[in-house]
This record gives sequence, structure tokens and C-alpha cells, in this order.
Amino acid sequence: MSTSDFEFRLQLLRERYASSLGQKRAALSQAWQAFAAAPRDAALRRELSMQLHRLCGSAGAYGYAEIGENACAADRLVGEHGGIAEFDAAQLRRCAMEVEAVLAALDQASAASQAQAHALRVMLVEDDPAQAALTATWLQARGARVHVETHADALGQRLEEWPCEVVVLDHWLRGETAIEVASALRRAPHHARIALVCFSVERNAQVRRALLQAGCDAVVAKDDGHEALWSAIRECLARPDRGGDPANTGLASAP
Repeated sequence: MSTSDFEFRLQLLRERYASSLGQKRAALSQAWQAFAAAPRDAALRRELSMQLHRLCGSAGAYGYAEIGENACAADRLVGEHGGIAEFDAAQLRRCAMEVEAVLAALDQASAASQAQAHALRVMLVEDDPAQAALTATWLQARGARVHVETHADALGQRLEEWPCEVVVLDHWLRGETAIEVASALRRAPHHARIALVCFSVERNAQVRRALLQAGCDAVVAKDDGHEALWSAIRECLARPDRGGDPANTGLASAP
């Protein structure tokens, strides 16, 4: 598995974890309410501890340090090993504060995840690492979710695994060109609605015509800047055959 493959799989795992935050919050809330109503019930205590322990072990690994730290603090009170032996009213209030901190952190992370889920998704195919980082950062600052591919060899598979609204292509890509890539994508009916934008140093009029004929929706010169790229993306997505409604693409309120 290449580094790119590894990073892509890791990204998919992070996205899957983020999408599960609402379910994790609901499970923890249910376990807490049941335990708070009967704090002497050992089975309910074990269920609450299990929910907290899972978050304690996984949240930090997926980038949710606050959730993980709060869950560990709460589990130190609830867990059978080193936790409070018998909960009186004061101890139950203390536990409630710790668990509420976990729930609040889950609420915040889940809200951010839901906002991201509705963001514009852009697949950036660029083999220059510096240029890829620059363009990805710029698009992310506009609210887009960006996945970078350094070559187009597995692009069809990537689009199956990570569906997106826009593919931004460099023209020269390790032995093939955006003309070949666009032609291949347009031959696949299920990719017909994806907006294809070539973002390249290429200014040759004949090449630009060939890119459009191959299926690119727009061709933008890199020295015209990222604002020109963003404008082209917006215009492509506003076309009837690409969705036609900016509200459906995460661009309704984008600058």
C-alpha cells in the first residue's frame, strides 16, 4: 500500500468516526440517564463505564482530544477499578459534571462534523506537493473538503470511495495528461455530474480547446490565481447539468 493509499484509508476512517459522533453521544446519554436513576445498579454502572472507556480510548486517536480527556476523567469516577465505591448525592453530582463535559464536547464535535458533511467536496489531482498543499489550503479556507491525489492512476476508484462534486486536475500528470483523464472520466456515466476543472500552467490555445473537448468544464491558468479557480468552480456547479443550485453544493454562503 502506498503512502497515498495509507493516508486515504486513514482519512476515510476519520470521516467514519466523525459521522458516528451523534450515535456515540446518544449512547452515552442513555447510559448516563439510566445510571443516574439507579447508581447502585452494577450493570448500569458497567454500561456507563464501557461507553466512557471506549471514548477514552478512541477519541484522541481520531483527533478529538477534548472528548477523550473528559471521558477518561469521568471514567476514573465510574470505573470499577479505582472509581467511587458507593455514590452518594454529592458524588453523583460530581459525576454528572464530568459526564456532562463529555456530552458537551461530543455536541460540539458532532455539530462541526455535520457542517463538514455538507461542505463542498473537491478531489485535487496534483503531483507537485508544494502546489497541492497551497491549493488545498486555499480551498479549505473557503470551506471545501479536499482530498489530494498525486496521480490519476486510481482516480476512478477514489471517486467511488470518496464521492465529490468537483475534480481539479493539473494538466501534466506523471506520464498522462488531463485530456486523457477527463476523457476517461466522461466515459463513465456515473461521473457525468462531477465538475472537472483543469488548473494548469498550460496556456496553449490548442491544448485548452482539447481539454474542453475531452470533457473539462473549465480551464484555469495557475498564474491567474486561486480566485479564478474558485470562480470557475462556482460557475461550473451552477450549470444545470452539474446541479444548478449553489445551495446543494455547499457554496451558498461561501465567499
